[in-house]
Amino acid sequence: MIGGIIMAAGLSERMGGSVPKQLLPYQGTPMVSVVAAVAGESALDEVVVVTGHQGESVAAAVADLGVQVVPNPDYRQGNMTSFLVGYRALPSCSAYVVLLADMPDVTTEMVDRMIAHWRQHQPWAIVAGYRDGRGHPLLLSAAAMEAAVTATGPKAVWRLLESAPDADVATVVFDRSTPLDVNTPADYDQLPEQL
Repeated sequence: MIGGIIMAAGLSERMGGSVPKQLLPYQGTPMVSVVAAVAGESALDEVVVVTGHQGESVAAAVADLGVQVVPNPDYRQGNMTSFLVGYRALPSCSAYVVLLADMPDVTTEMVDRMIAHWRQHQPWAIVAGYRDGRGHPLLLSAAAMEAAVTATGPKAVWRLLESAPDADVATVVFDRSTPLDVNTPADYDQLPEQL
C-alpha cells in the first residue's frame, strides 16, 4: 500500500493575516482542498491530512474529499511532528508520498508518475526534478520514512535525502519549473487565479 501525507498543520507565520495559507483560496477553493483532491484522484491507496493550526477549518475544507484527517497536537513544535503523526496514521505502507498543502500546482499526473517509478524500481526515496532544481513532492519508502521521522533540525528531511547515496534517491523529472511553494504574500500573488 502507498499512502499519502498532506502536511497542513503549519502556523503560516510568514504569510501573516488571520487566514493560514492552507485555507487561502486558489481557483475558487482553499489550497488544502486542491491538494487533497489531487491526492484523492491519484493512485495513492490512502491519504491523510495532518492538521494543526485552525485544524477544524482545515478539516472542514477537505471533509468531502475521501481523505482521513489526523490532528497533530504538537504542530507548534515544527513540521517533523506532522511527519510523525502522518506516519503513525498509515503504519502498514510500503511507501509514502509527502505533499504540502501550500503547493496547489502539483498535479495528479505528477503524483502518479512518482508512484509508477517506485512500483517499477523501488528506490529508497524519490524526489521531483524540475528545470530549476529538485523539489516536492517526495516519495519515501518505509525505510526512508523511518529515518525521516527521527531526523532533527532545519530541513531535516532534505538533509537526510542529500546525505543518502546517490543510488538510493531517484529523481522523476518533470519538464516544467518547480511548483510554487506559497509561504509569503508575495508568493501567493504569483499564483494564477487565486480567487
